[in-house]
Amino acid sequence: MLSEFESHILKNNLFGKNHKLLLAISGGIDSVVLSHMLKSLDYDFSVAHCNFQLRGKDSDLDDKFCRDMARKLHVPIFSKKFDTNNYCIEHKCSVQLAARKLRYDWFHQLIREHRFDYVLTAHHANDQVETILINLIRGTGIGGLKGIPEKNGIIVRPLLSFKKADLEKYAKVEKIKFRFDKSNLEEKYERNFIRKNVVPLLKKLNPNLEDTIIRSSFHFNQEAGIIKEFLSAKAVEYATQTHDALFINKTRLKHERYIESIVHHLIIGYGFNHTQQRNLVRCVVENADIGKIFLSTTHKLTIDRNDLVIKLRSVPKTELNVNSMAELKKLTFLKVAPIKKFTLPSNKQFVIGRSQLLFPLTFRTRRIGDKFKPFGMKGFKLLSDFLKDEKLNSLDKENCMLLVNGNKDIIWVMGYRSDERYRVKGNETDLIKIALID
Repeated sequence: MLSEFESHILKNNLFGKNHKLLLAISGGIDSVVLSHMLKSLDYDFSVAHCNFQLRGKDSDLDDKFCRDMARKLHVPIFSKKFDTNNYCIEHKCSVQLAARKLRYDWFHQLIREHRFDYVLTAHHANDQVETILINLIRGTGIGGLKGIPEKNGIIVRPLLSFKKADLEKYAKVEKIKFRFDKSNLEEKYERNFIRKNVVPLLKKLNPNLEDTIIRSSFHFNQEAGIIKEFLSAKAVEYATQTHDALFINKTRLKHERYIESIVHHLIIGYGFNHTQQRNLVRCVVENADIGKIFLSTTHKLTIDRNDLVIKLRSVPKTELNVNSMAELKKLTFLKVAPIKKFTLPSNKQFVIGRSQLLFPLTFRTRRIGDKFKPFGMKGFKLLSDFLKDEKLNSLDKENCMLLVNGNKDIIWVMGYRSDERYRVKGNETDLIKIALID
């Protein structure tokens, strides 16, 4: 398996020996086997263990196991305890969502502090099968059938083409010890129920279920790319973006053969649900209900005579232009200071090279179509999608402030994430730290 693993990494250009890697490790067989293989192949990696304190003594034993393993492999380890239950109460979210948020926020901190190139997770082919089945049960388009991406920005899942049985065999041959999470047996969790009950039944019909679904997932990925290109071209053809609104040409859209999918693609990012989308399609096809308004939590869609018009529900409350460093330092809601050495900023702080700060700066709320490159990602992301992923409520989304550079780049989603393009590089010493004052 080791040679197949190395060939897979090279063939798919997942990462190289010159990259600095951070491996998320639980102590279970998947991440432990991955750590041993990376060590055998002489990759430059550290491990990170999250102790969510959800399983009493077992959580602490997992933590100890990971520390001992890292010491034996001679790799650096980062370990952190989280008060997950308290986080769930404070943020009114599930344990799974809380753990994911806490985990990836911490990973991003480690990336900034230690300049890692990629974060590796140990998802494998069986996880992919379960994810696709879950998406089917919940209801999904072709995007859900793609499953888990092997590489998504800085997140890499190098075991995604390997089955659990492959990992178990490798662990047995190499006599690798690992921890077993008893919560994997609890059927109250959706994924466990599917793993223990649904998958075995499906394998009676198709013993090669994993291979079949992984192969199908590859084709779904290819086909989803084709569909995305088609829909993106249609968006350019039908939609026009202005300073504060999106106009969709209703007259031309009416004659579109795939109108339901195109409408879904055009408006789903603005929070309109499937019932609203169906009603909207009817209005367009029948040229009915001119003046009718559809409301999402954040946006208003109006059926005009010739267009569908989407605007934010509230007018931006604040737009402030700052023309110099002296003016910036006078702002009462910020603390601005020069620093000589880069230190890890919190989400409420932003560090930038002085030469990259271009005046006039603008502080404003969001607009339709805003996008930036979130720190740690290689591609652009719509601000609306980023705030959705951050699980912000509608009020926090409306109040979210942006720091916009003089060249119109969004360089800081204030309190949440800076822009990758303005990452502090090398040994820069002429730096500016900007911090929000509560």
